[in-house]
Amino acid sequence: MKQLAYITQDHSEYDPRLRELLDGTGIDPHEFIGLDYFSLVPFFVLAGATVTSDAHAHGTDVHVTGARVHVPEELEDAFLHTLPLILAEAYGEEEEGEGAPDPSNN
Repeated sequence: MKQLAYITQDHSEYDPRLRELLDGTGIDPHEFIGLDYFSLVPFFVLAGATVTSDAHAHGTDVHVTGARVHVPEELEDAFLHTLPLILAEAYGEEEEGEGAPDPSNN
């Protein structure tokens, strides 16, 4: 398994190819509690990555200090190809005529 990212509050680390891909999306990297691209974790998983958390408990409260994004080395290129397609689908603008009807056109 190859680690492509270690996402933390203070100092996230990314494989250069993944960081370039993410920065090129125009998606706000801090849209989720200040953790670089943490909100994209479900999309990393859908593109084939495994995400594990570094966490510890304080009684019944869990404190996550980071998340690691791994892919099998043989899937790295496929992951990097698939991820932008999924992100474009999720974050892309809808084509005119698609989606919910415009209520101002009554």
